Amino acid sequence: MWLNHHRFQLAVKELENQLTPFTSQTTMNSARQQVFRREPLPKIIFICGGDPKHHPNRAVMEQYLKKHSKNILTFRAEFAWETIISSHETVNALELEEWLADFSDVVVILVESFGTVAELGAFSMGTNLRKKLLPILDKKYKSDPSFINTGPVRWIDHDSRYGPSIYADFDCLLTSMPTVLERIDVKRSKVYASRKNNDKTYGELKFSRKEILFLVVLVVISIGPVEQQTVIDICKKSFNIKGASDIGDLRFILSLTVALGLVSIVNYSDKHFFYCKSYENLKTSDSMGTLLKISQPIRSRCLSHLVYIPEYVDLIKRISDDSL
Repeated sequence: MWLNHHRFQLAVKELENQLTPFTSQTTMNSARQQVFRREPLPKIIFICGGDPKHHPNRAVMEQYLKKHSKNILTFRAEFAWETIISSHETVNALELEEWLADFSDVVVILVESFGTVAELGAFSMGTNLRKKLLPILDKKYKSDPSFINTGPVRWIDHDSRYGPSIYADFDCLLTSMPTVLERIDVKRSKVYASRKNNDKTYGELKFSRKEILFLVVLVVISIGPVEQQTVIDICKKSFNIKGASDIGDLRFILSLTVALGLVSIVNYSDKHFFYCKSYENLKTSDSMGTLLKISQPIRSRCLSHLVYIPEYVDLIKRISDDSL
């Protein structure tokens, strides 16, 4: 493969040089504004639900939110899980789901199966996570004095900033979607908020998890298709990320970019390569549009080296043909 090709090494160096003006800022605020300007990043909505073979409501919700909001990105845990497995990573499924929930701005749980009842109970146990939960339950059971209603639901309704829980007609979920959208798509201030002491951050400039996610996207769309390890190496050097835990997070974050539909995976010569298949999801907000504009001249500079690598050009042609 072309990992050691001198032209590829030049492209990587070019990308790192292009990222330097953003990461050489003296303050966290100025660095962020260089990349995202003063616009808020999209809200990330983690949607939990039953097996799609038997419960189609998650797809109904995803389609509605995509159509009616430009400030939201949605994903499912199983899409991230498939990416992790395909990358041969060893991870506990429950650990991954809890990590994804913690990463999200809002966790919507369609309580429509035994599995989602278990998720509702498990997620309601975390103090911080409980604040971002929005359960959607079958209205047929609204008056039942069940453990669900008198336990987790009551607890969540007391603490969640997106509560109270919504009781919907599961045979026609669309009738409740305006209420769901009103709860989760609150217009946020464009003023950049300072980090709290307990917030997870990365590098000397203390990028948040979400900011690192979109910086990972910037790396992929600038030089992709690219292997996972190269993305991690570029992020480590460009954003000064150190420590086994933070580097491990980068692998999870890369899988989440796939689950969010921002990045795709293609198999080539028994290796997985990450690339941007469609730029439509990168146009969902002003901040994402800014990221896309920044990437275009950077990608042009990288391609000035990559076009001399026959295997890279072959993979680009394959991807282009598959998208027709």
